[in-house]
Amino acid sequence: MKCLSIFPLMVGLAAMAQLTMAPAVSAAELNAKKATATEVPADKPTAAELRQAAHDAREVWHNFPGFSANIVIGEDDEQYSGTIDVGPDFEYVLNIDEAAHKPWLKSKLRSVIAHRKPSEAPHEYDVSFQDDGPGHAGGRQIAENDGSGVFRIQDGEIKEVIRRNESSWFEITTLENFTTSAGKVLPRTTSVTFRNPDTGNIESNLSNYFGWTKVGAFYLPSDCKTVKVGEDGQRSTRTLSFTGHQLHLAPAKEAKLHKPMRESLTSFGAAVMGDYLYVFSGHDGDAHGFGKDVLADHFRRIKFDDANADWEELAMHEPSQSTALVTDGEYLYRIGGLSFLNSGTEETHFNSTQHFARYDAQEDKWTELATLPEPRSSLDAAVLGRHIYVAGGWNLQGESSSDAPWHDDILRFDLDNPENGWESLPGPGYNTRAISLAAHDGKIYLFGGISDSGILRKVSIYDPQSNQWSEGPELPADSSTMGFATSSFATGDKLYVVGTSGNVYRLAEDGSDWEMETRLMIPRMFLRLLPVDDQRLLAVGGISSVGGRMAVVESVSVEDETTAPHVVKWSVPFDGGAKHSQTVVLDGSKLYAFGGNTSRSPHDFSAEAFTDEAFVFDIGRQSVEKLPAMPHAMQSGAAVSHAITSKHKELFVLGGLGINGDKFGSLTGVLKLNPKDKTWSVASSTLPSPRGMFQAVTYDDAVWGFGGSGEGKSGDGLVNSIVHWWGDESSIAPLPDVPLPHPRRSFGGVRLADEYYLVGGLGEGTNIVKAVDVFDFNDRTWREIAAPNRHRVFPSVTSDGERFYLFGGFSNTDGHFAPEPSLEVYDPASDRWTVLAESIEGVAPSMSVHNFGGRLLFYGIDKQVDGQANFVLFDPTPNAPPQQVAGMSFSGGGGRGRGNEAAANAKTMLRKDANKDGKLSAEELGDRLSTLVESGDQNGDGLLDQEELTAALEKQAEEAKEAEEAEQDEKSDEAKESKED
Repeated sequence: MKCLSIFPLMVGLAAMAQLTMAPAVSAAELNAKKATATEVPADKPTAAELRQAAHDAREVWHNFPGFSANIVIGEDDEQYSGTIDVGPDFEYVLNIDEAAHKPWLKSKLRSVIAHRKPSEAPHEYDVSFQDDGPGHAGGRQIAENDGSGVFRIQDGEIKEVIRRNESSWFEITTLENFTTSAGKVLPRTTSVTFRNPDTGNIESNLSNYFGWTKVGAFYLPSDCKTVKVGEDGQRSTRTLSFTGHQLHLAPAKEAKLHKPMRESLTSFGAAVMGDYLYVFSGHDGDAHGFGKDVLADHFRRIKFDDANADWEELAMHEPSQSTALVTDGEYLYRIGGLSFLNSGTEETHFNSTQHFARYDAQEDKWTELATLPEPRSSLDAAVLGRHIYVAGGWNLQGESSSDAPWHDDILRFDLDNPENGWESLPGPGYNTRAISLAAHDGKIYLFGGISDSGILRKVSIYDPQSNQWSEGPELPADSSTMGFATSSFATGDKLYVVGTSGNVYRLAEDGSDWEMETRLMIPRMFLRLLPVDDQRLLAVGGISSVGGRMAVVESVSVEDETTAPHVVKWSVPFDGGAKHSQTVVLDGSKLYAFGGNTSRSPHDFSAEAFTDEAFVFDIGRQSVEKLPAMPHAMQSGAAVSHAITSKHKELFVLGGLGINGDKFGSLTGVLKLNPKDKTWSVASSTLPSPRGMFQAVTYDDAVWGFGGSGEGKSGDGLVNSIVHWWGDESSIAPLPDVPLPHPRRSFGGVRLADEYYLVGGLGEGTNIVKAVDVFDFNDRTWREIAAPNRHRVFPSVTSDGERFYLFGGFSNTDGHFAPEPSLEVYDPASDRWTVLAESIEGVAPSMSVHNFGGRLLFYGIDKQVDGQANFVLFDPTPNAPPQQVAGMSFSGGGGRGRGNEAAANAKTMLRKDANKDGKLSAEELGDRLSTLVESGDQNGDGLLDQEELTAALEKQAEEAKEAEEAEQDEKSDEAKESKED
């Protein structure tokens, strides 16, 4: 039997918040000891100071949002599994068998949860020493003068507590504490002895172990073990185990996006001076385009905190990319950079420059200064005191970068003595470019970059006083490209750096490590991180792995101790009539919205209600573009982005609801949009039967469609098949023998790794499907996982690559459908759903949710304002520690190995799979390749699956290589014999 129990978690005395309750000696005894205690010298800590320090040393949960976890409660040979939900008020809810509620459970949960609640210390502790001075192995003995307790404090931590009164007497000894990364302590190993208050005889002893795990910014309990020994020697073992911790969401903190730049830029110069953000030139063409025409021929500024301000055009200097722009507070200085001597389709001709010029904002005028000693680009610069330092880079000239000389020195320019020109100083001892440079604490910090051997995560520190370099802490490996094209700056006596992942790190106080500060709402590299004040930075422009070049100008709050989610909201007017039921797909930083229904009524399926409109929203620029009309009007279809090659892709819109001839129903057509030239076409392949209100996804170069309805709005006619298509001229066909376990329409679907999850939706009639079905793409089997807390129809689901989020739609309460605004998360490791938030301000249940670089992007059409699209970018865990990944290296040789080539060829050959069973027969392979079945069929079924086909092709390639080598050896032998003759 399951029961739902709520216990108030009582908080112990502030002094004992990390320990359980304990006894005390009498006030008379304490006062007597106080009178005879040795007086503490003035230069030694007082008893009250020691007691205060021990209080402050405890780890407590500030700004605690609550958490949920799986819990296993054990006592000897009994064991019970369930869940626990702890609220921000430190009260908890247990969902577990009633038999698990042992007499000791409440006390144990109090010790690991309630004792983490912050508590105010007294203005001054009324305590006194009870010993003659330091030297005792257990630490100083201190007593509370009201007789409530005696303590031993050692190394700033409470090691022993004794509490005794007429009804109880117990003693707590802490044998070992766990120290957090912030230097706070949690109990690890303790011993609790209970005595008879009259005789002092031992009645029982508890030996305790406490384990802790860091989740977000909090150290939460992971496991507890207690061995109780009774008066007569009887023993009992008690355990608690917590797994799958999930922090709840605190109220979101509003982030800020400023007016974007006019172009999406990367590799530009930028600086903040006064109230203005200045942006100089940069690269605004294709990612790898080279020529004058890809350089932004602009120098602009904006009063970034003024919402009504616009970008101002300023006097321009020669445009370039990878230039540095720095300020001394009065002037701006541009340094070096890469320009081109070619334009358009002409042969590339690189031209690193020697530019050094000063910009006067009052006069809008540039003044030439002493040029760099040699041309230099892919560099960075920083101002320390009255000196400009330049580091990194190379001299890139001509048609190729293969022979470009690297700069192994750094440069220094004295702003107060410009006649001295540039001074060359020793470099860090290695070549690097695409670095960032920052001044901090009287030193110059050089971050990462790229060398001949690969991307660097090293940090080197130059001390101008000693003219020496030293090593700093290596950058965290949070992405394969961390260290490449970072941006860094110091403000408020803190040094910050950001890389590809968007994680903003702060140098630890002792300079030994990098600590997670926050993360950008929009991750990117080749950006500029600039200081506004001690608690705010600007993250400007850059290029993102989720969406190319960016025009974003984002405020980044630092020195913020909260762990609250970050949220930013904006609206975009669009010239469209759709009110709901658009078919939406996010492709990088572009969100495409196709078709929809123009009626406010959810069940208006007249021909006039369907629309053929198409729009693309640019997330980085917060803008919209109307696309050409679709070949036909529709709603509630499925859309996917399908890569043809690494550089070319198409968007497919499959099926949906619309008008077939003169009758409403589900559709079979497939529409194709070329996103580059923005043209539509109709695919020659069609769905094998009408299908609407379904989901589609790309996996392993193919498009897969799941479920849906074949008869429009009717609950009947559910489609229980999976269709498969290569996205080319081949047919779209259902997979054999793998029907949906629970046919459904209007559901949420998401791919996580090699599996596809089907959540919610309507089954037969108006019943919401509670089961979550999971399809394995590789072995084409189904399994079922735990169901969410709220069963929904029309939900939206997305994945961040590790977990997935379920949002919105409608739930059925007492037979009535109502909007469901809650956000849930599913953790595959624990097979558990957690309600993260009952609602998110500004996010309507009708909005769809999409993964945007690990953040959640919500999109929907405003319910009251016609022609307005609403966006909410939500980061649920901006302070979460990042996953560690391997760095990128250029060593180890290039090209594809035979294994990779065989796997690629096998994937291509599987397009011959006419019956969609995921295997190839000799007939499907054709006469020329049919022999592969004979050599590769490992299980004797007369067919080749992808693994068998790959192995057969590898074997074939190896045999061909051996035959070629044998032939070469034979020819060599013949040539040798001929020469001898």
